[in-house]
Amino acid sequence: MRSVFFLSLMNSDSWGGSEEIWFRSASYLAQRGFKTGVCCFNWPGKENKLDQLREAGCKLYLLPGRNEARSFLKKIKLNAAIRKLPIEDYDNVIINQGGWKDIVHGPLKKIYGRCKSYSVIYHNYDREKLSPIKKKLFQKWVSNANANIGDAARIFSVIAEVNSIVIPKQQVLFNPITFARPAGYTPFKYDNNNTLHFIMLAQLDIERKAQDLLIKALSNEKWKTRNWKLYFYGKGKDEAHLLNLIESSDLTDKIFLKGYSPKVPDGLAWSHVLLQLTHMDAMPIAVTEAMAMSRPVIASNVGDMPLWISDNVNGWIANEVTSEAIDLVLEKAWQNRNRLEEMGRGSFDIFTKKYPVDPVSYFLNIAGIIANES
Repeated sequence: MRSVFFLSLMNSDSWGGSEEIWFRSASYLAQRGFKTGVCCFNWPGKENKLDQLREAGCKLYLLPGRNEARSFLKKIKLNAAIRKLPIEDYDNVIINQGGWKDIVHGPLKKIYGRCKSYSVIYHNYDREKLSPIKKKLFQKWVSNANANIGDAARIFSVIAEVNSIVIPKQQVLFNPITFARPAGYTPFKYDNNNTLHFIMLAQLDIERKAQDLLIKALSNEKWKTRNWKLYFYGKGKDEAHLLNLIESSDLTDKIFLKGYSPKVPDGLAWSHVLLQLTHMDAMPIAVTEAMAMSRPVIASNVGDMPLWISDNVNGWIANEVTSEAIDLVLEKAWQNRNRLEEMGRGSFDIFTKKYPVDPVSYFLNIAGIIANES
């Protein structure tokens, strides 16, 4: 029996878009008779996902989550739990990172030596320069990997630029959307006032997602007189700060914090433009989901988003993330609001052309686990 062990290093939240690829892949393999092990950090709110993995036939190994592993005693417990993982019993190990350098930190940093064969997933990037010791360790990881798989090609080019490390065996994955793939265009819906609806699907984290600058841009007097609304879907550390900013900008009748919702298609169906004007992103799942739902996208020039969004075709790209640059790019959407549904159809056409029929089998193929079935 062929066997695969999935190890997710995500430990900043209960769940996120970067978890979907390994979660779907583990279920896919277990249901097809692979011996499938899964190790991830245990967080409240993760129970439903873990139950689905068990039902699919996966064997689970849970590590203490961030809140459990802060004390010295609990770090010892984490180290002991990692030593007990049966990694050596599996043919292949897939290591999922929320960022790009998780593998050189903490007690997981030398697990590569226990793997018969492994692939590493990279979900984000920054411009941090590694210390000489960590750089040497990172080089060992990437050199010995069966595949280095990013959710954006730009991850690898930035690592090469900043740390002078050329990563071998590069591949790019497509994160699976979280709902059934639409068969055709999704028409716009309008309320009785013909309001233009913006939506943003992201953690409430201004350091990475820049929601504060978006609110500042929309606090301009010209925007206050226009007929639009913005819905933030997501949770995060800056929720209270953003709520105060909305109130102090006198935008409580236009900008709304909706919290986390698993019903992404419902939110997109009632929206007209997805906003992803962020400081840090690789290729967020929100963009491909919006395109699948025939919605134009306004995004920043980070990650691989410019490869999916063409100005005046299916959205616009802001080359800077400042309140002034955001205002300018939103103005383009406002002045072209009668074209937005047409541009949304352009998004769907691009999505259909670029996105694989089955992103899970595509991923498992580039990881060397199965032949591509899509």
